[in-house]
Amino acid sequence: MKKFYIPLSDDLITLLPMTKEHVLEMRKLSGDADVWTWYTEDLTSPDALQDWMMKRFEESQRGEKMTYAVQLNETGGIIGSSSYGHIDWEEKGIEIGWTWLGKKYIGSGINKHMKFLMLHHAFETMEIERLELRTDELNTRSRKAMEKIGAKHDGTLRNHRSTQGRKRRNTVVYSIIKSEWPEIKTTIFKEF
Repeated sequence: MKKFYIPLSDDLITLLPMTKEHVLEMRKLSGDADVWTWYTEDLTSPDALQDWMMKRFEESQRGEKMTYAVQLNETGGIIGSSSYGHIDWEEKGIEIGWTWLGKKYIGSGINKHMKFLMLHHAFETMEIERLELRTDELNTRSRKAMEKIGAKHDGTLRNHRSTQGRKRRNTVVYSIIKSEWPEIKTTIFKEF
């Protein structure tokens, strides 16, 4: 797995394998509650975000996830994070998730750059056959973003997860399979 855990970049951003230094830099992005509305934990305090990101870092060190810090190339600043998880090398399946951006970058188009880099890497370098994305059934912004990148709705996991203050949630599952990637790449991501 380590051979695939490499920086991914385009003209706007670089996805860097996360380090402890990145985690410390992310603390400053924690304050806005709107960013964390759909997370299962309250990450509005710097300590809570640092603890949560350290878990992602440790999972990456153990080979359970590949968590990236999102760096804005123009400034060099860290503006968010995204991960590969639920990695199944035998069945060639993976999930992209645990994605967040600082509030001023939400809706800026950066998420599309992130997803292109991660989809391209998954299908063309890691040779993944099936890629999943998941979110809370009520998170319409995330669902629309998944649909905009060509992901297909596979179904709903009912009463699937605990959430911060909202009891249990239903989780919607979307996927892109390898045979769909060439068309998605040349249509939805044609500007890349």
